[in-house]
Amino acid sequence: MTRLWVGVTALLVSACGGDSHTSSGPGGSEDDFGDPWLTEPKFEIGKDIGRGDEASFGLISSVRVLDEGKRILVVEAAALRVTIWTPEGSLVREVGRPGEGPGEFTGALFAEVHRDGFRIRDFQRYSSFSRDGALIGTAPYPPRRLSFRGFPLGTQALLHNGSFLAIPRVPAAPLAGVGGDDPIEYVPVYNVRAEGDDWTTETIAMLDTRNRDMSIRPKGTPFEDRGFELGQPFGDFDLTWFDPDAGSVVVLRRNLAGGAVELMEIEASGDTLWRRRVSPSPVPLGPDRLAAFIDETARRVATALEGREAESATVGAIADAIEEVLYVPDPLPGATRLHGSGSGEIWFRG
Repeated sequence: MTRLWVGVTALLVSACGGDSHTSSGPGGSEDDFGDPWLTEPKFEIGKDIGRGDEASFGLISSVRVLDEGKRILVVEAAALRVTIWTPEGSLVREVGRPGEGPGEFTGALFAEVHRDGFRIRDFQRYSSFSRDGALIGTAPYPPRRLSFRGFPLGTQALLHNGSFLAIPRVPAAPLAGVGGDDPIEYVPVYNVRAEGDDWTTETIAMLDTRNRDMSIRPKGTPFEDRGFELGQPFGDFDLTWFDPDAGSVVVLRRNLAGGAVELMEIEASGDTLWRRRVSPSPVPLGPDRLAAFIDETARRVATALEGREAESATVGAIADAIEEVLYVPDPLPGATRLHGSGSGEIWFRG
């Protein structure tokens, strides 16, 4: 039996759009979180289903609530499958199919809920559907010739006026300055729009990308010369969440002293709607936990690279290489994930 549980355990920090709703007021600081909020799963899609493949959930890239909880949208990226369900587990409709025609999908899928229904984003375009799954229209991405220092743009949101919000796709090596070039420490958030046959890109925010990736060259291994890149697991680079309905991006800055973070919502025009500093309880990593983390990471990386259980010498070399370039702020960043809810709230995970 296949089940998909829709629930969340998180910390509410502020509201998205308009005025802030905590006692510190817009632009203030908040460090009293009160008691933690714990939730139970609200929907168990597939609980009583045993009919063929109706609930054959695979790699799920998006789960969204439609019609104030009356419908649940499930996106299975690998299967190019989009389905609409009732909270009781009944299949209402399967939306689209693999292909390149209107209402069809290519590549990985992600969902965005908008005021009239929802959009599905794939490798080529946005497909907009009504709440009941009827196709409204499609919008291809901006042309590939648009770039930042030669790096292509990754479209993050389609706005109601037809413009896009986008971030450059910069690989780890250029970010870290591998190859002799200066590291790329900041990348823009662009408002991309068409003006007739021309396209313009306007910078509305700059994102701190320092400490996002690390380049590993373990000595005495086949990877010493060519190396490989990993994400910095404790990096305090900026996080983002895009709200296509509001036409804005929420930026979470994490490189502040003492583990504090700052959130701000920026409109497509570049204006800042609100700003809030939040101070979670500081979390130090500690030498024992750090050593255990490096060892476990080295073992997993070595096994993945060699396709089998790695030799201890290889694990040790990778561990030494990780320790040499690992970024560990003290205390750790006050947030690790950022997400916005359909009701306009901003959540982050500590």
